[in-house]
Amino acid sequence: MSRQRKTQRPDQQQIVAAAAAFARGEVTYDESAPAPLPPVPESEPMVPLGVRVPAGVARRVRAAADQAGVPFSQLVREWIELGLTENDHDRVVSVSALRRAIAHAAQSGHVA
Repeated sequence: MSRQRKTQRPDQQQIVAAAAAFARGEVTYDESAPAPLPPVPESEPMVPLGVRVPAGVARRVRAAADQAGVPFSQLVREWIELGLTENDHDRVVSVSALRRAIAHAAQSGHVA
């Protein structure tokens, strides 16, 4: 009668190896260590939207995003939402997006 070895899946092998390392004292555990939280999921799925703009406009958008401390895609998304809000008076916009829009308008001389 041949003896068959039970094979483990790779994830099972990792769990067994981790348990053995923990038992040998090679792994430390600290409940008080800060752990990064996962990003908050978007309320609806994001879809790519390709937009072609002149190079100068792209530079200005990236500079404005850098100054605001946000990724340029987030800034453009907020600007689009603000623009759409002008057409739909019941649309909700975040206060941070409004503040950035006001600050940008003030810096570019579009506010009286």
